[in-house]
Formats: sequence, C-alpha cells, structure tokens
Amino acid sequence: MNELNNDDNSHWKWGLVYYNPLNPKLIINKRYGLGWTFNFAHKATWLFLLAVVVITIVVKVLVK
Repeated sequence: MNELNNDDNSHWKWGLVYYNPLNPKLIINKRYGLGWTFNFAHKATWLFLLAVVVITIVVKVLVK
C-alpha cells in the first residue's frame, strides 16, 4: 500500500481532516474540489495554527 496516497480513507478523519504521519508534506491537495489542506500529523501544522491563534489574541489585546 502506498502510504503517500492522499485518497486513502484511512488517512482522512471524519472525511475532512488529513492525518498521515508517514507523509512528509505539510500541505496537500484537498480530497474534493479545489484547494489545499494541512497534514495534521505534521508538527509544523500545529505550530502554524498556534501562531495564528497567538497573533490574533495579541492583535485583539493591543487594539483595545
């Protein structure tokens, strides 16, 4: 079985979230339609999402 096959159902949680620890890619093509999604097994995905949340909170606090 090819572990980098993005269409493999075992790598899609709830049909929406891609999670494959064996795939080194951070961003992959969406399963349906156009666009991209993150590989949530990649540590950089979580760092990116944390950075977005922190920046949003900091900006909200500074604007007040």
